[in-house]
Amino acid sequence: MHRDRFIGCLAIGRVSRKRQGERLRVGHHESVLDDTDIAEFASIADTLLYQAGETFSIATQGYDYPSVGRCPALEEDGRCAIHFAGKPVTCEVVPLDPLVPDRLQHLVLAARNQSGAYFGANCIQEGEHVDAALLVSGSRIVDAGALHAVTRRRHALAKEREIWGQAVFESLRQDLFNSPAALARIPAGGFLTISIVPALLAVAGASERCRQLTAVYIDSQIALIGRSIDQALLRRRLDDRPVTQELRGFANAYQRAKALLAVPLAADHHNRDTSFASNVEAYLSGTTAP
Repeated sequence: MHRDRFIGCLAIGRVSRKRQGERLRVGHHESVLDDTDIAEFASIADTLLYQAGETFSIATQGYDYPSVGRCPALEEDGRCAIHFAGKPVTCEVVPLDPLVPDRLQHLVLAARNQSGAYFGANCIQEGEHVDAALLVSGSRIVDAGALHAVTRRRHALAKEREIWGQAVFESLRQDLFNSPAALARIPAGGFLTISIVPALLAVAGASERCRQLTAVYIDSQIALIGRSIDQALLRRRLDDRPVTQELRGFANAYQRAKALLAVPLAADHHNRDTSFASNVEAYLSGTTAP
């Protein structure tokens, strides 16, 4: 969905391990992790994350020029163009964090309130206000919409892990997750962004229909990347150059993937798990149940 609007990539980050008795402090907010907290963090790691000595997150993400300074779905009047037309749940869950237990979301909000990305926005405030919904009270997410968004986002991450995430993790294990030098490329508190092609190849082999859907997505992305680079060249900004170089790398990866998809499926592909193929087709078509 929205393949003509968002350039897709994979974002890989480290997730720090939590220990019982550890103090989490943001401003004047503080929580001491107990055994229940540790069990919840472990459950999240087991169902949504990836283990290779350390714990990692792997998720799809939109990629764009930071110099643009706005979401590709943002209209000139500041409104979201896709708010009522399949807005990604990864957007709906903001400013909460699905990788953090519910009872610690107040710390997430406090950290967001202090971050540069939210500085001056005045969209996160403590206490109750008549002109804004109360998201979190104490250790509970009290806004029903926010709670539903967190639940849906966790479900989506679990589905991604099932459909392609584990396969991508295994394909990157040797060259990335087992390599200290490669892992050094993941910035502290940030993400390593790579082409989404490993995820596409993981799903394309499920069925002929999956290959077709993947090919359509690739063609749309190649065209979108071309338009984005053309616009960047018109802006003539030096700080755009690294992004242009990475986008050209994405486009080259897509071209190589197209060549791989041109090779017919193995003759025995019909003997594979048809239920998994149906599951992948529903996922790619955007018809997976929330």
